Amino acid sequence: MTISATRKAAIRAEIVEHAARLFRLRGHAGTNIDDIMLAAGLTRGAFYAHFTSKDALFAEIVRMGHGLLPRLRAAEKASSVLDEYLDRENLAATAQNCALASLAGDVARAPLAARLAYANVLHGVIAELARGKKRSLDADATAVAILAVGAVTLARASGDPRLSDWLLRCARRAAKSLMKPKPKKPPLKRRASPAKKRSTSRPKAAAALPSRRAARSRGGPA
Repeated sequence: MTISATRKAAIRAEIVEHAARLFRLRGHAGTNIDDIMLAAGLTRGAFYAHFTSKDALFAEIVRMGHGLLPRLRAAEKASSVLDEYLDRENLAATAQNCALASLAGDVARAPLAARLAYANVLHGVIAELARGKKRSLDADATAVAILAVGAVTLARASGDPRLSDWLLRCARRAAKSLMKPKPKKPPLKRRASPAKKRSTSRPKAAAALPSRRAARSRGGPA
């Protein structure tokens, strides 16, 4: 009996959902196809009707960009998303749900398809943080993405709760500072042209008085 396209799409979505949860929880190496299909309530043979390999499924899940990217796209203000993302009370859930933070180490060792998918998601995060700015790869937005994802990754890996808290607080404070709109610089005033210097030279001497001989010829006094 053939499976309808709708049913096939539903099965695929279910496989992806369980695989995403297991990959983010156990990592790529700690998750196998049998575990994924068991969680989905399906047989191993059904896996290959949807994916060619575990690596192909892993790349698909990374490409979906769970976590930070969809939250930024749905929010009006990125600052509110960052507050929740870098909240120590949400660390366990954030690290579990965000592919950028939870799968960074696994992606670094994965085939090229997964690494390119990760890069595309990261580009998307930076573009959302730079929303309204001239460049999608704005330097401040890039720094905020590094701070947010890096802090969650490090805080999750740290076994010291105080250090984890400190990392998140520092990242949140620095991110807020970078996200503040910069004051517009006032337009440069043109310098007035310098006034012409008054001449310090003495005025030219008046024309020389007529000579005595010329005066006599005109009948003037000698």
